[in-house]
Amino acid sequence: MSSFLSSLTALLSPIDESLTASIALGLAQRSWRNPLFWLANVGAHLGDSLLWAGITALLWRKAGEDPARKKLLSGWMAAFAGAVFVTLAIKQIFRRPRPGTGQMLYGPGADVHSFPSGHGARVGVILVWAEALQPGAGWLAPLLGLWIAWARVAMGIHYVGDVLAGVVLGWGVGRLAQKSARNALRRMKQ
Repeated sequence: MSSFLSSLTALLSPIDESLTASIALGLAQRSWRNPLFWLANVGAHLGDSLLWAGITALLWRKAGEDPARKKLLSGWMAAFAGAVFVTLAIKQIFRRPRPGTGQMLYGPGADVHSFPSGHGARVGVILVWAEALQPGAGWLAPLLGLWIAWARVAMGIHYVGDVLAGVVLGWGVGRLAQKSARNALRRMKQ
């Protein structure tokens, strides 16, 4: 298995690095005066855990005493926690360095590994859960996801492959958690 992964990595890395280089902002674009920089900088933070913890707290408060809504929110929180756990475990296995200097937005950062993207994993969870948690808003999730994914690459924090792998991972964890939450809701209604 290890030699298969090494061969696959050797095959895909040059493609991933080339695609990433074509999307990443150039030095001239990395200026506070450049609107593209602002768009990327804001987008790169839209997948931050702290932001989504705050959104979850607001949704929990809005749920009031509705046990079905709280069951769904518990599934959402389990999906986020599961995505974080699995992402960090995989990062420790692959230990892929971040592109460029390895710097995060404002310094070296605590997480020096790039693969898979934790922000990408959160996007995957959001893609699965958006409509269930906020009916009518599900169409916004792909737009938000594209913005976050582009921004993480544009700011030089991740490779394209990191973000794609994160989205797939988050989507899978999100689907499992959603299925579990829906089963729990069915049992609750019986």
